[in-house]
Amino acid sequence: MCATVGADETPHGVRVFDGRWAEANLASRPMRAGYTVVIFKGRHVAEPWELSAEEAAGFWSEVAHVARAVEDCYRPVKMNWLSLGNGVPHLHVHLVPRPLDDQRAGGPLEEGAFDVAATEPLSPEQLHAEAETLRARLRS
Repeated sequence: MCATVGADETPHGVRVFDGRWAEANLASRPMRAGYTVVIFKGRHVAEPWELSAEEAAGFWSEVAHVARAVEDCYRPVKMNWLSLGNGVPHLHVHLVPRPLDDQRAGGPLEEGAFDVAATEPLSPEQLHAEAETLRARLRS
């Protein structure tokens, strides 16, 4: 993950936000519409407690900024904020919008939700259109 910070596009998604403390990528294979990953872009850290007070305030403020924009664009009933790091040990937060018709409403995500091979990719046109809408909301 450290190696992809700063890339406009990766095999996993398209950058929609580039802040001082974090960047955010709209997923190309979303388990839910609007699934976005916010990545700490300072030094390498795996856990939130490794951040200084200034880094923590900045990072979580930018995570909230991105979450508000995703919420405004996708209008979920609930937004899940997941900080896992089991598979990729670099601080990042999965923002998963949970729509009204969510197949697992009121419960955790399904087993295999993060298995990108099992998730259909968005078309490049749809991914870039959604990314531009989200970028516009983040700028406003």
